Amino acid sequence: MREQSASRGRLVGRYVVHDRIAAGGMATVHVGRLLGAAGFSRTVAVKRLHDGYAKDPDFVAMLLDEARLAAVIRHPNVVPTLDVVAEQDELLVVMEYVEGDSLAHLWKLTLDAQRRIPTAFSASIVAQALHGLHAAHEARDKNGAPLGIVHRDVSPQNILVGVDGVARVLDFGIAKAASRATATEDGQIKGKTAYMAPEQLQHAAVDRRTDVFAAAVVLWEMLCARRLFFADSPSEIVAKVLAGPIDPPEKLVADLPPGLSTAVLRGLERDPAKRWATAEEMANAIEEAIALPRAKEIGAWVSSTAKTILEGRATLVQAVERSSHEMPAAQGSDSTLARAIEQAERRRQNAEMPTDVGARASAPPSAPVAESTELATVQSTIHPATAKPPVSRLGVAMAIAGAAALAIALVVVVTVTRARVETPAPASAPPIVTPAPSASASAPEPSATTEASAAPSSAPSSAPSTTATIPTKSRPPAGRPARPRKPTCDIPFTIDAKGQKHFKPECVPDP
Repeated sequence: MREQSASRGRLVGRYVVHDRIAAGGMATVHVGRLLGAAGFSRTVAVKRLHDGYAKDPDFVAMLLDEARLAAVIRHPNVVPTLDVVAEQDELLVVMEYVEGDSLAHLWKLTLDAQRRIPTAFSASIVAQALHGLHAAHEARDKNGAPLGIVHRDVSPQNILVGVDGVARVLDFGIAKAASRATATEDGQIKGKTAYMAPEQLQHAAVDRRTDVFAAAVVLWEMLCARRLFFADSPSEIVAKVLAGPIDPPEKLVADLPPGLSTAVLRGLERDPAKRWATAEEMANAIEEAIALPRAKEIGAWVSSTAKTILEGRATLVQAVERSSHEMPAAQGSDSTLARAIEQAERRRQNAEMPTDVGARASAPPSAPVAESTELATVQSTIHPATAKPPVSRLGVAMAIAGAAALAIALVVVVTVTRARVETPAPASAPPIVTPAPSASASAPEPSATTEASAAPSSAPSSAPSTTATIPTKSRPPAGRPARPRKPTCDIPFTIDAKGQKHFKPECVPDP
């Protein structure tokens, strides 16, 4: 894969690989972008093999081992591996993107400025790295068996310090594990010679204490602002590691806490049995020897020290995040889900478009309607029983007002009707009653009074005039008893609450 512009990049699987931000002996690290459904995306770091190594089975297996081992280690001080992609003649290891810089480059920038890394910062960074190494040493497989991971390449280049103040170990590409698929060839030395333990240089068995030695070398150099084992040739470096003198850091650094110097010297013991037994023990000794700064203080130092390179990477990341790239098509046979995802993607694209008030007025009015109609179609397909067409806020308000008016009208009608039925008519206004034959007096036929009582109040004014109504009179005020009326046959019947007519006994003629 050749270098691509940050505006587009190259799509490999679900990832868009953009510009290179770092390079190593056999791989380069790029800014990448994970693309998901419905506009989901995430910035990641992508490691890919150099073109000369991509087809070498040994190097491919080594890179896969790195991903497999790093995925097992779950710790804040280890850069996590997220995915492995083998597609289009590419083999990529996808890692979490950490905004920060390597300890090696931070150290170089500090020396170039003729300064030293603050003692407490150096102690905290190495202590955090030791905690991450301890997590790797303690890692187990899915059956609970120890993996026996040894990093074997602990160095400033493989310690990443973020602007959040957290130090993380990375690059387990040459790590050794009991279940390792790629065994190191006899006589082959891997790693950086100046940070190797004596047993590693002598091809003896290595274990977690090998990483403790390398971490102690890193801390010595950060405290003293100079290289510990340095020479013009690799053979001279090996000789110094095996038998060269090691000065105590307290001789070279003024006001260095004695406990910190003791912790470093014990980690540099050439006999593994005399070193710290675990990386965690050395980390605890460092933390007890000196008061460590807060994470935000280390982060501020990283931001100021590597300001130029961090600003350049931030610009690159922003360009990557703004770059447009075709999202992968939704997989699967569910057409309903696919349409819903497409609709969500269109809405995301519309939301991310720049706002232009002047252009909005000239937009065709039918566009929002078409979008709403399409959204309603998708919703009705997913939820056919509950889907409803979209309505505007004005329509909802008018519907609520109409319902309220209808409810008020019904209450008025019921109140008026009940008042007409329950209120007796005064004696001075006799109704017009059609006389009935005496033979049927025991079962009189309904009069027009009942029909008028049951008729709705909204009857038209053109109703026949033969229908008589009983004038109503308002009831006495509450608390005042009604005056008793004398029996009279002017109205020979009464009407109950149900609207039924009952003749008065005194008004019924004797048979």
